Amino acid sequence: MNDRVTRAVFRPDGYNTATPSAGNLFRRAGRLAAVALALALAACAQPRPTVTSAPPGRPAQIAPEQQPPQVAARPPAELPPAEVPPGVREARVAVLVPLSGEAASAGQALRDAALLAQFEVNNPGLILQFYDTRGTAEGARAAAQQASDHGAGLFVGPLFSHSVQAVTAVAQARGIPVLSFSTDASAVSANVFVTGFLIGPQVERVIGFAAEQGLQRFAVLAPDTAYGRAAAEAAQGAVAKTGTVLTRTAFFDPAKPSSPAIRDLTDYTRRKAALEREKASLAGSADPAAAARLKELERQDTLGEPDFDALLIPASGTPLRQVISLLKYYDVDPAKVKILGTLLWQDENLGGEPALEGAWFPAASRVGYDRFVARFTETYGHAPTQLASLAYDSVALAAALAQTGEGWSRLTANSGFVGVNGAFRLNPNGQIERMLAVREISRSGSREVSPAPTRFIQSY
Repeated sequence: MNDRVTRAVFRPDGYNTATPSAGNLFRRAGRLAAVALALALAACAQPRPTVTSAPPGRPAQIAPEQQPPQVAARPPAELPPAEVPPGVREARVAVLVPLSGEAASAGQALRDAALLAQFEVNNPGLILQFYDTRGTAEGARAAAQQASDHGAGLFVGPLFSHSVQAVTAVAQARGIPVLSFSTDASAVSANVFVTGFLIGPQVERVIGFAAEQGLQRFAVLAPDTAYGRAAAEAAQGAVAKTGTVLTRTAFFDPAKPSSPAIRDLTDYTRRKAALEREKASLAGSADPAAAARLKELERQDTLGEPDFDALLIPASGTPLRQVISLLKYYDVDPAKVKILGTLLWQDENLGGEPALEGAWFPAASRVGYDRFVARFTETYGHAPTQLASLAYDSVALAAALAQTGEGWSRLTANSGFVGVNGAFRLNPNGQIERMLAVREISRSGSREVSPAPTRFIQSY
């Protein structure tokens, strides 16, 4: 890719046999059950991909064709003239992803998901152009400039927040909307959206659900990282909305979770001292009841419970397991303190951790996502990451909106849309709202205890 761009376009006359994934798409055309931003609703029966009308608050469904679409081709690096059928409205969409450098594997997954969306939501006028950002701000700026010169009307990507910032100036100068994959809310600006899973809505969803179940006192034990501090800040806003309280917040080094931070959070020193005082007051008493009470206290490590009944831990992997072990050591009973997580737990095999059994975490809707995973795996031979689903939704949305004749003005439709991760809408402020489910960890994995809502009640 000398000029760091590849191009994909639906062609009525065949496909590029040099592209293995395009061939896979062609061979599987009869077997793919295309859902493409629709959750098996009646809208899927419409003859052309379009945004269906929706009652106030109900997300629009973007429907694919009933018949197998034409083949998605991936031509060589040079950019030939557009080839769309006569009378079909052309829409050029630039996908800005790292196709080289350290993040190349993530970029490849994003590209594959984008091609799958183009294939399934068949808009013969959609021209996808792929540009390599190299995972750097400089590469992203150059890619955006090149895409703009090639006539792109919409940018899908880039991935990293520093790349989004680099692309913004080019996009705003040309009036090109940006659907970035970033999760950094600070990267938003006029007509520049972040479509990643933001930490604020995740925390708000799981704390809101916990409050509905009667939990009133929350604490946060977070890694001392930008993500952890953003989660702690989001928890403050979430308890304010629910009328609950945030009693304690502590941060730990994710590379080496420290005992002092967790000991202080659990109020272990005071609770241990209270136990020793109680035992001393009972010692030597001839009262049988006192003796029985003393025998009972001998089996305890502390007296009394922490001043919170729910604890948010926005961590995963080894740091999470280390923290859970320290919580047990400092006498936090998971039967009395509900443990809460974030979307980081979606990729965790946490069923084998007894202390997390019954814990709650927010999650994307599994209905559309599981279907997306099945189709992606059948096409490419391996499962996608959830990051790849962002590219699928963005391209499918672009493909459908391009046929409405309204350009990109409906990106911020108040009723939102339904994607493979559930209902979402893009706010004029650049952030994304997502409807999330809540899942509970069990020994066999996790189960849904609160489904994701399907409509947006409040307007912007």
